[in-house]
Amino acid sequence: MTFLLIFTLLTLVTIAFFLIRRRAKPPIRSKGGIEAGFGIPMTEQEVELERQSNEEIIKLLEASIITSGFFRAEKIPELIAKLKGGAIPFGRTNTRVAFEGDTFLTVEEKKALGLNTRMKYSKKFIEYFDTSAFKVIEPKASLECMHLDAFHRVSRKKQLLRLKKLGFVKQVKIVPTGDGGDCGRIKQFKKIYSIEEVPELPLPDCDARFCRCMYQAIIPDV
Repeated sequence: MTFLLIFTLLTLVTIAFFLIRRRAKPPIRSKGGIEAGFGIPMTEQEVELERQSNEEIIKLLEASIITSGFFRAEKIPELIAKLKGGAIPFGRTNTRVAFEGDTFLTVEEKKALGLNTRMKYSKKFIEYFDTSAFKVIEPKASLECMHLDAFHRVSRKKQLLRLKKLGFVKQVKIVPTGDGGDCGRIKQFKKIYSIEEVPELPLPDCDARFCRCMYQAIIPDV
């Protein structure tokens, strides 16, 4: 009987202990409203920097779309609005939202436009383009490469700024990805640069689909 009483008391104490802990440590919520039980919430400054970065990416992407000549000028505002609407907080712009639509081109329609008949194209997406562009581009890959170019430009800008803020990094070098997608120009840029004089990427005459090179800090010996 004594053993049963002690066991019951220990059980009640254990339950009470966990209930108190649960109330004392509510789940942390980020600014985006996503539960993260052990997450670290972003500061207001970090949130603002991410917002500015995303806006800069969209602006660069829009500039590329306009200057490419591949798109119908009157449809560009609609395309940009769709890309903005499909953006995920603190995530990359989702270009795939532009591919969506209710109806899709038939094989015959794709043949008539000179498109890859094995690809799936919504009529809504194709309406964004000047159809003469299909002689030289594949529309989905073209839009995605424009976005990735804008994304990497902004990422490198942020990276270089962080290195400068460290204070002790005085020199950097340009590092390619190291696969078949690198451009031929990168082979000429193996030297080490002052962090204040390193060339902006992409390099002049870069012939890659989009530049993926990054800056690598040269850490001084202590």
